[in-house]
Amino acid sequence: MVYAVVTGANKGIGFGICKKLASRGIVVILTARNEERGMEAVETLKEFGLSELVVFHQLDVDDPASIASFADFIKTQLGNLISWYER
Repeated sequence: MVYAVVTGANKGIGFGICKKLASRGIVVILTARNEERGMEAVETLKEFGLSELVVFHQLDVDDPASIASFADFIKTQLGNLISWYER
Protein backbone atom coordinates (compact mmCIF):
# COMPACT_ATOMS: atom_id res chain seq x y z
CA MET A 1 0.00 0.00 0.00
CA VAL A 2 1.23 3.47 -0.83
CA TYR A 3 0.88 6.32 1.68
CA ALA A 4 1.27 10.07 1.26
CA VAL A 5 1.34 12.83 3.87
CA VAL A 6 0.10 16.21 2.69
CA THR A 7 0.62 19.16 5.02
CA GLY A 8 -1.63 22.20 4.95
CA ALA A 9 -4.14 20.12 3.05
CA ASN A 10 -7.42 21.65 4.17
CA LYS A 11 -7.54 24.07 1.22
CA GLY A 12 -5.95 25.15 -2.02
CA ILE A 13 -3.14 23.19 -3.61
CA GLY A 14 -2.79 20.81 -0.66
CA PHE A 15 -6.46 19.87 -0.85
CA GLY A 16 -6.18 19.34 -4.60
CA ILE A 17 -3.14 17.11 -4.12
CA CYS A 18 -5.05 15.01 -1.57
CA LYS A 19 -7.97 14.63 -3.95
CA LYS A 20 -5.74 13.61 -6.86
CA LEU A 21 -3.66 11.13 -4.86
CA ALA A 22 -6.68 9.48 -3.24
CA SER A 23 -8.43 9.23 -6.59
CA ARG A 24 -5.41 7.20 -7.76
CA GLY A 25 -5.71 4.75 -4.85
CA ILE A 26 -3.06 6.25 -2.59
CA VAL A 27 -3.86 6.44 1.12
CA VAL A 28 -3.54 10.10 2.08
CA ILE A 29 -2.88 11.46 5.54
CA LEU A 30 -4.39 14.92 5.27
CA THR A 31 -2.90 17.31 7.82
CA ALA A 32 -3.85 20.82 8.86
CA ARG A 33 -3.06 23.11 11.78
CA ASN A 34 -6.74 23.64 12.50
CA GLU A 35 -8.54 20.41 13.39
CA GLU A 36 -12.00 21.70 12.47
CA ARG A 37 -10.90 22.83 9.01
CA GLY A 38 -9.02 19.57 8.45
CA MET A 39 -12.10 17.51 9.32
CA GLU A 40 -14.20 19.68 6.98
CA ALA A 41 -11.75 18.93 4.18
CA VAL A 42 -12.05 15.20 4.85
CA GLU A 43 -15.85 15.48 4.80
CA THR A 44 -15.66 17.24 1.44
CA LEU A 45 -13.47 14.45 0.06
CA LYS A 46 -16.05 11.92 1.27
CA GLU A 47 -18.49 13.54 -1.14
CA PHE A 48 -16.16 12.38 -3.93
CA GLY A 49 -16.20 8.81 -2.60
CA LEU A 50 -12.68 9.00 -1.22
CA SER A 51 -13.39 8.49 2.49
CA GLU A 52 -11.69 5.09 2.64
CA LEU A 53 -8.45 6.59 1.36
CA VAL A 54 -8.19 9.79 3.43
CA VAL A 55 -7.22 10.04 7.09
CA PHE A 56 -6.94 13.29 9.04
CA HIS A 57 -4.38 14.18 11.67
CA GLN A 58 -3.75 17.61 13.14
CA LEU A 59 -0.24 18.90 12.44
CA ASP A 60 1.37 22.28 12.98
CA VAL A 61 4.87 22.02 11.52
CA ASP A 62 6.00 24.95 13.71
CA ASP A 63 4.98 23.22 16.97
CA PRO A 64 7.33 20.54 18.36
CA ALA A 65 4.52 18.95 20.42
CA SER A 66 2.32 18.70 17.33
CA ILE A 67 5.17 17.15 15.35
CA ALA A 68 5.79 14.61 18.13
CA SER A 69 2.10 13.72 18.22
CA PHE A 70 2.07 13.22 14.46
CA ALA A 71 5.23 11.09 14.59
CA ASP A 72 3.62 8.92 17.26
CA PHE A 73 0.51 8.57 15.09
CA ILE A 74 2.62 7.43 12.15
CA LYS A 75 4.56 5.01 14.32
CA THR A 76 1.48 3.41 15.88
CA GLN A 77 -0.79 3.42 12.83
CA LEU A 78 1.75 2.76 10.11
CA GLY A 79 4.49 0.95 12.00
CA ASN A 80 5.37 -1.24 9.04
CA LEU A 81 6.12 1.91 7.05
CA ILE A 82 8.56 3.09 9.74
CA SER A 83 10.14 -0.37 10.02
CA TRP A 84 10.72 -0.45 6.27
CA TYR A 85 12.27 3.03 6.35
CA GLU A 86 14.70 2.14 9.16
CA ARG A 87 16.22 -0.82 7.29
